[in-house]
Amino acid sequence: TLATGNAAYLFLGLGFIQMLKAFTPAIVLAVMWVLGAAQPSRSATWCVFIIVAGTVVEVKGELNATVVGLLMMMASEVSEAVNLVLTQRLLQDCKFTVMEGLYALAPPSAACLFSAAAILEWPAMARQGHLEVLTQRPEMFAAAAVLGLAVNFCNMLLVQVTSSLFCKILNTVRSICLIYVGVLFYGEEMTFTEFSGYLVSLLGFVAYNYVLIFPNKGALLESAEHKALINIEEPADSEPGSKL
Repeated sequence: TLATGNAAYLFLGLGFIQMLKAFTPAIVLAVMWVLGAAQPSRSATWCVFIIVAGTVVEVKGELNATVVGLLMMMASEVSEAVNLVLTQRLLQDCKFTVMEGLYALAPPSAACLFSAAAILEWPAMARQGHLEVLTQRPEMFAAAAVLGLAVNFCNMLLVQVTSSLFCKILNTVRSICLIYVGVLFYGEEMTFTEFSGYLVSLLGFVAYNYVLIFPNKGALLESAEHKALINIEEPADSEPGSKL
């Protein structure tokens, strides 16, 4: 998740990456279904599909998307979805505390990233003299490490008290802020199609939280949907011409 997610920034813009992250809830939903985790209501599932539809429009409207960048983001999102669902099982089903979860997950995560960086990145960093940046800006790397630990702790706490799906839905709010930062401060462009797709995704995000906060309203929507389907599929009481 961390390796491919960070590598995607080399090929895609900041705002577009945040838009693509709106697709993650749909992947989390699929992983929850495959692994037999707690399933959301039907109305919440439809809201996730709205988010997916908006994300598809975003990709079509992006001017500078690359295949490598999109593949990196897809790999990152699938890995993150599996990680979140398994973390939910660890914290909710196995009754681990957040600290116990970090104690179990942090060492293998660090070992994987350390090994990959040592093989793929360190030789190039040494040749180009980039290792000196560590000694020139130690406070920035220390701050990034502390903030990364805080983010992981908060994410695990959120998964423990809610669900892996809600955690990713909530991250959409953060993505909104980052998109505006990219447009205002980094000079990134946003086409009308791209903006429209993200607006659809946001509507799906608002609807999901609405049915989550007001489950009775969601049940009413499901009931109305069921009645509409019955009316469509119900055969006619009599064939045309059977009545005089």
